[in-house]
Amino acid sequence: MSIFKETKQKHLYFSAAFALSLALAPTGVYAGTNTSTAVQSVQQNGNHKVTGRVVDSAGEPLIGATVLVEGTTNGTVTDIDGNYTLNTTANAKLVFSYIGYAAQTIPVGGKGTIDVTLKEEANTMNEVVVTAMGIMRKEKSLTYATQQVKAEDLMKVQDPNAANSLEGKVAGITITPSAGGAGGASKIVLRGNRSILGNSSPLIVVDGVPMSNGIRGQQGMDASGFGSTGTSEGSDPLSLINPDDIESINVLKGANAAALYGSRAANGVIMITTKKGREGKVDINVTSNITFDSPLLTPKIQKVYGSTVDPTTGALSLNNWGGKIADRSSNDLILRSPLDERWVGYAEEQIGVDAQKNPIMARRHNVYLRNSAGDDVADFFRTGVTTNNSISLSGGTEIARTYVSLANSHATGMMRNNSYNRNSISFRQTYNFFKRLHIDASLNYTESKTKNRPGGGTVGNPLYHLYTTPQNINMDYYRDHYMISEGQWLSNPGSYYKLNGSNFAWTQGARTTLTGPQQEWAFLSHPNNNPYWLLNMANSQQKESRLFGTLQANIDIYDGLTFQARVNYSQLRFKNRSLRYATTFLPASMEDYGRFWDSDEKTTEFYTDYLLSYNKTFGDYSVSATAGFVGHTVKGESKGTDAVATYYDRLMRKLPTMVNYFDTSAGGYGVTNTDKSSNWDRSYLFTGQVGWKETVYLDASYRRDWYRPFRYFKQLGKIDTDNYGYFGVGANAIVSQLVKLPEWFNFLKYRVSYSSVGNSIPNKAYGAMSRNLQTGALSGNKYLDFSPIPEETGSFETGIESLFLNNRLSFDFTFYNTIVKNLYMELGSLGGSTELLNSAKVRNTGFETTIGYDFKFANKLRWRTSYNVSYNDNEILETGYDKDGTSRKYQQTVGEAKVIYQKGGSIGDIYAGDFLRDANGHIVLTAKGEPTFDKTGSNDRFLGNMNSKWQMGWTNTFNYKEFQLSFLINGRIGGKVISLTEQKLDYYGFSERTANARLNAEKNNIVATNYGNVPGIALNDGSGNIVPIQGYYQALGSAEGPADYIYNATNFRLRELSLGYTFRNLFGMNKNLSLSFIGRNLFFFYKDAPTDPDVSLSRTNGLGGFEVFNTPSTRSYGFSVKMNF
Repeated sequence: MSIFKETKQKHLYFSAAFALSLALAPTGVYAGTNTSTAVQSVQQNGNHKVTGRVVDSAGEPLIGATVLVEGTTNGTVTDIDGNYTLNTTANAKLVFSYIGYAAQTIPVGGKGTIDVTLKEEANTMNEVVVTAMGIMRKEKSLTYATQQVKAEDLMKVQDPNAANSLEGKVAGITITPSAGGAGGASKIVLRGNRSILGNSSPLIVVDGVPMSNGIRGQQGMDASGFGSTGTSEGSDPLSLINPDDIESINVLKGANAAALYGSRAANGVIMITTKKGREGKVDINVTSNITFDSPLLTPKIQKVYGSTVDPTTGALSLNNWGGKIADRSSNDLILRSPLDERWVGYAEEQIGVDAQKNPIMARRHNVYLRNSAGDDVADFFRTGVTTNNSISLSGGTEIARTYVSLANSHATGMMRNNSYNRNSISFRQTYNFFKRLHIDASLNYTESKTKNRPGGGTVGNPLYHLYTTPQNINMDYYRDHYMISEGQWLSNPGSYYKLNGSNFAWTQGARTTLTGPQQEWAFLSHPNNNPYWLLNMANSQQKESRLFGTLQANIDIYDGLTFQARVNYSQLRFKNRSLRYATTFLPASMEDYGRFWDSDEKTTEFYTDYLLSYNKTFGDYSVSATAGFVGHTVKGESKGTDAVATYYDRLMRKLPTMVNYFDTSAGGYGVTNTDKSSNWDRSYLFTGQVGWKETVYLDASYRRDWYRPFRYFKQLGKIDTDNYGYFGVGANAIVSQLVKLPEWFNFLKYRVSYSSVGNSIPNKAYGAMSRNLQTGALSGNKYLDFSPIPEETGSFETGIESLFLNNRLSFDFTFYNTIVKNLYMELGSLGGSTELLNSAKVRNTGFETTIGYDFKFANKLRWRTSYNVSYNDNEILETGYDKDGTSRKYQQTVGEAKVIYQKGGSIGDIYAGDFLRDANGHIVLTAKGEPTFDKTGSNDRFLGNMNSKWQMGWTNTFNYKEFQLSFLINGRIGGKVISLTEQKLDYYGFSERTANARLNAEKNNIVATNYGNVPGIALNDGSGNIVPIQGYYQALGSAEGPADYIYNATNFRLRELSLGYTFRNLFGMNKNLSLSFIGRNLFFFYKDAPTDPDVSLSRTNGLGGFEVFNTPSTRSYGFSVKMNF
């Protein structure tokens, strides 16, 4: 597998980065043996051999314990018997360490054998973790909940998007992957949805620097077009990070944990720490994996019945309500079907006579049928292939260290012509001068290219047209013949200045003949498309690049007083080019000329912070304090073209005849628009912590934020201030050090905290004016008068952390209660204006718990297991009020399903109309026996909430000798998903349910005698009525009947599986090779819904519970190789 694909120049990245690292690092790092003594010690040129055995206090060997020469990367690990062998110098010091045990440092002193007994630590909470603003603190001193996931756990079964690897491993986090395939964004929610119209996603922080993480092409809250056309959401900056560059991810869950980041972190923080260079000679790490991807779930399409055919005209209906496929003769598989007048490339022919015996003429074409069904869905997909390759170099001295990496992620999607490619290069250089000045410079550049990103939706989505193709259509023929190279058709009615004698007259409704590539399909009318035409003629491409550079300097001023200055520059560039060919059908028309979109967006951010810190111990007391300033600016530029793909005569004196002209000069006037935006915020902050005997800790923080949107309203005199302050306080006690506990009870910590964190209103041009370029008239926007205040999140949290049985059993528990008030709302008002409010209030209450155990068996088998479960209850306490005091509600509508936000409800509540019933509760039927629905909205039925209250993850790792087996089972309990796919399939008779009902009626002679003696089905309303099967399912499958397509989202699945073997010291001392079989998303243990309830077509609030012909989630399996030398 090659490291880079698709472009010839990618190898230059490696050459340039490695040359740069050579230039910046001291020459001794990469020189030979004639260097300083400090370097010689890491070159492993010591010839003193040391052997020994490492055991625990019971005398059992410790497998995989690390033995390291102090101050170097020269080391090894113990084998299955606890034995080790190491070459070093006679005067070196060896550091022996093992997870859960206290490390020991032992001088060699010329000895040839050193046996070591490691003792289990009294507690394992002394580990230092990264907290807000990059401040390092001992884990046991924290007064709030955090959870760290290290690189080892992220990379066992690698996903191109690192966020997806957190699913099931962190209590309280919800990861909703995209239906947009590889490189797509994922929605991340910590402790429930907190915003109605805004964003509930946490802040992403990379090496202490906040990163904007907006989603490309995200669906609007109004759900415009959602469910009625094809749609796809794109990537986000988080998906551009190379997972191999990540050292660890620390999740700051509560508001108090993230309080120092202010308004941007009201929803929590995902802190990503990337890898640095390590002291020692150059260490090369290579990882490579390949997975084969196939659909996990696809709809169950019936294969018995075909389309309805008019025997007189040959007209074919887009449904499967016709006769059995097998009943059609093999000599009657070509049907002459009529076309409308648009299709002038087909000759007219007589199809009959009228009452006066005059011939009826029509254009017709051949439709190719079959009398045996194939597996069209399986034939449509291919086996996708995803590869991830990365190489990194690390090395340095005590003074300077270097880290360089190159990586490529490439995926060929399950749908043909879909691919994703991402290349990245990272460079990080650290310096330590005079043991006081520390410099950390890093630069990351990533670029990605996505071709024909999949998604979902209906018209224009290949899967919609595939699933709704009648089973008697010969798909084999239309797969190979999806295009006529030179077709003819009439344009849609247009207008132009027609020469009439010597004058020009404005003529409307004119049409002209167009010529070009034409779609070949059984149904040449809207809204129908050949799925293979869409698949093969689609040509959309998104290119994204991200430059992220940080320079940080820390200086130790004097005796615990340090100063840090950090500056970051980032630039995100996004280019999109999409085209749609002429003769592609839309929901209500046809693309007669074609369509062309071209956009270019650039976002530039500049971030800086300055922190003065003091850390000192005075006897039994420790003091830690930090004060600082943060500044952040962001600027955006965009240019977009949306044009009809033809060339217009600028004088409009003729209709255009060119088709599929995909160029920025296409279209008429005003097809290209430009836009610029800017925003800023700045803050002053302080945080402090006091500890007593490393047993009791008290901390507090305060931050004051200035926001640009509030500056505008202050200048208008609407508000008095443009800055607001927030705080956090917390305390903990190491109970196990305060009171005597049983010997088996090793550690107990209690913590409690409270915080108040603000959030700005959106950065909109509230006072913007627009000018009519023809008349010169100015007009304002339609925002009504508004005096804003910040949103405010108040969060209370308390919990315990404990260890038992020699630290083998761990148990954590956290309870939280979070209330967000003054939520920003936009509500429609009379006259089309928008009323702005800071009035909504949302509460999230819940708990998180994690329990783990480390089993060690005498037969060299070790089993580490961890189970986490979380619960969240969401309630909308307030929305807004009308002038008469009536509580307002906000509503999204998809089809006839409604997501309603109202007082007393929850974010994600789903409502829909019910059957119309008589006084006896029986369903009211039409004259044709079709069930009817209550469309008034006054009796809408609550169907449930789309968000699961319960989530769980169970991680297991087994080690036996050099074998390792790991698997992750995760699940969600509760929640709802609405499948509009199943609804449409029932309406058109494509689902297995409809065929089974017809076959059952035929077998058991079930007839709707009151409605034409057609095959019937009994209603389950107690009436005993038998109604026509077709009418019943068409009523249910209509837009008015979504209630029957809501499913329980509870599911449990095998999320990850890895089985590997490590060849230790294969390339030299501590130079290993690991081979693994890996699998991801392999199967469900339990599932109620016919679709994957954990994958969303949209990450917008209220739309995540709708499944609309989504691209199937993938089942992936393959192999992974990791080696270092």
